[in-house]
Amino acid sequence: MTEIGWEAIDSAALAAFVLSLMLCLALVVTQRWHGRFTHDHLNGPQKFHKNKVPRIGGLALALSYAAVTPLLGGELREIWIMIGLAGVPAILAGLAEDVTRKVGVKWRLGATMGAGIIFALFTGYVMRKVDLPGVDWFLSFYLIALLFTGFSMGGVANAINIIDGFNGLAAGTLLILFGTFAWVAHQVGDDLVFQLSLLFGAVVLGFFCVNFPLGKIFLGDGGAYFLGYLLAGIGVLLPARNPEISAWTAILICAYPVIETLSSMSRKSRREGHSVGQPDRVHFHMLAYRHYARRIVRTPRASHLRNPATSLVTWALPVLTTLFVMASYQNGALSAVFFFLTAYVYGQLYRVMSLNTPNLPLRLARRL
Repeated sequence: MTEIGWEAIDSAALAAFVLSLMLCLALVVTQRWHGRFTHDHLNGPQKFHKNKVPRIGGLALALSYAAVTPLLGGELREIWIMIGLAGVPAILAGLAEDVTRKVGVKWRLGATMGAGIIFALFTGYVMRKVDLPGVDWFLSFYLIALLFTGFSMGGVANAINIIDGFNGLAAGTLLILFGTFAWVAHQVGDDLVFQLSLLFGAVVLGFFCVNFPLGKIFLGDGGAYFLGYLLAGIGVLLPARNPEISAWTAILICAYPVIETLSSMSRKSRREGHSVGQPDRVHFHMLAYRHYARRIVRTPRASHLRNPATSLVTWALPVLTTLFVMASYQNGALSAVFFFLTAYVYGQLYRVMSLNTPNLPLRLARRL
């Protein structure tokens, strides 16, 4: 095992933060040279920014991840390399979309699922149980468990991409979730998962400082898929390495992006002429922008602050699930109850916002 505690990785975590921060700043400073390829569009159903911004934060994250490798040692370095190599399809597919805007949703989803399968093959960890009668029997067969692991990890990676809509929203959520995984790992004495979670968080923190509150750089698909893949990897490792921890604990930690994704798929499937993969303007965070952020920041001169204010409001959901995890991480059944309670809270908040948000068609609001 690796050396116990934070002291074994403090210098590597500091390096990860600094590298991520400096590389993100470098991309911002040099955008006049690469901007015509890397700037995000200003128009679209999910665009809430007014200035051209580089959307290749994923490149800085991937480079800082690779650069930290020599500072690690032992088992930690070995699994860090395996996780990084397995994640290459996810980051490449996302960056390709960021630059070309021509990589289809199915191809990107396939790449993230493929990364999950490679992760399982490289590390040897698969999802053998989810504490559901019947399902666990199927997962006792390795091939089914392998495919299910890839499917689940790809789903979480895409879930992070779905919530990436405002300055700091995805990155701040990831900091909360990685911190929660680190806390649970520390409680059960899993130093490897504890250290990985903190290191992943350090990489995110460097980007976060440039992204929030003013949005000088965006994650893009590459960054969202890569970080979502890392989050999913921790979600597989924690229960697989610690049988006393239920898979429901990992699911509860990731409840906000998972519930947002399931809700989005359900909503779009019920809307006539709207495909599941087609973007719209009624995600939870978009309604929070219209319903809460405009009330928090009323002055037109400060309207640009409504974007980060939306993140501050929406972070309440992952904070809530963190509190639930602290009360239930040793009890799988209670974690499952808290997951569905979070889904209920999400649904009630969504209903209130959709019915009281200006400019949202009433007929649409009633159908959501």
